[in-house]
Amino acid sequence: MNVRALRVALTTLVSALWAAFGVYHVAMAVVTGISLRGFAFGTVGLGAFALAIRFRGRARRLGDGTADATGLAVLALASLVLVVLSVTLLG
Repeated sequence: MNVRALRVALTTLVSALWAAFGVYHVAMAVVTGISLRGFAFGTVGLGAFALAIRFRGRARRLGDGTADATGLAVLALASLVLVVLSVTLLG
């Protein structure tokens, strides 16, 4: 397995994890109801879906060779920010 295939596999895995994270948080927002905590769950869940879409697009472009890995650093930073936001808002 070469480095490019490893990057594509890892990016696809991270995309799937963000999608699962998003599903969980949106489901928690529905269960929590209309409240500040429900809004926080929904915001984090939608942010996770947005990151899943961005990671999936990056994986596709990495796979066909039309992108390099420099954008992954920005997505990793955005992921870190969302995780910190999630821990801060939701305990």
